[in-house]
Amino acid sequence: MSDDPFEAIKATFFQECEELLADLEGNLLTLESGSTDIEVINAVFRAVHSVKGGAGAFGLEALVRFAHVFETLMDELRSGRKPCDEPTVKTLLRAADVLADHVAAARGAGPAVDPARSAGLVAELEMLTHGGAAPVATAEPEEDDFGFTPVAMDLGAFEAPDGLPDLPDLPPLPDLAALAPLSDLSAPSASQGWRVVFRPHPRLYASANETGLLLRELGRLGPTRVQLDDSGVPLLDALEPTDSHLIWTIELDGDASEAEVREVFDFVEMDCDLSITPLGDAPVEAAPVAAEEVAPDLGDDASALARAASSELDIAALLASVGAAPTA
Repeated sequence: MSDDPFEAIKATFFQECEELLADLEGNLLTLESGSTDIEVINAVFRAVHSVKGGAGAFGLEALVRFAHVFETLMDELRSGRKPCDEPTVKTLLRAADVLADHVAAARGAGPAVDPARSAGLVAELEMLTHGGAAPVATAEPEEDDFGFTPVAMDLGAFEAPDGLPDLPDLPPLPDLAALAPLSDLSAPSASQGWRVVFRPHPRLYASANETGLLLRELGRLGPTRVQLDDSGVPLLDALEPTDSHLIWTIELDGDASEAEVREVFDFVEMDCDLSITPLGDAPVEAAPVAAEEVAPDLGDDASALARAASSELDIAALLASVGAAPTA
């Protein structure tokens, strides 16, 4: 066991990945058998999301990029915008194999992933996400006497006016205009729900996370009212493209617990300012969590830190605790 707490947490993350990948394969096989149970689809989404979130915390960019495309397609499936048909599931099974290879490569337990193979799966996943059909598996053509293997191509997919290909449609984000405005922030205190104030940092976007997906996840917990504060956006001549200036205020109605609301932001809490208060209370900034609350009495014992991480993997909180711990 390494004496470096950071490496101990990283090792725990990869151990968790083994379990997530096993669950992912089992649930995809369930879908392959003909099941369309939404809970199985949700379980696949959560497994890929957890792998992506942990990989983002450690800067494993190749793994994050592939998991992000995988996760985006799963979000289309669980929302019902994309049918969970047989060709899609077969593509997901092959994508799960490539995801496992990316994890092994990041862990140093396997060779680097073939870029062409990974890019091919990314193209298939994106085609399915944006409304295309998965390629139909056919028998491999035999080589001729000269070693030439014919390759079938569908040129119709490239047809477009003026000879230019059509750009794929982007996955829909929440229709903010259709949501009720925050016309009265002093809602009756008797109403159940939460007020979430969320300001992303630039790293949140650099880690392939999206505000739209987070808002969509909150919307699954109950009715929401969203307000966007863009007053911090500078004039164009002073605007840095990689900066983040927007602040989102979301009022969530219903009986969702605070833990359920925080779970939406599990892997981005280190990359944003976040406040969650009950409706009716005055908005306040969330108090920082002390390192001893995350991992009490660990000291410099990396093995104890790993044991704490294995009980409930919270990469963001553990890394925060390591960064706050005094060096010897």
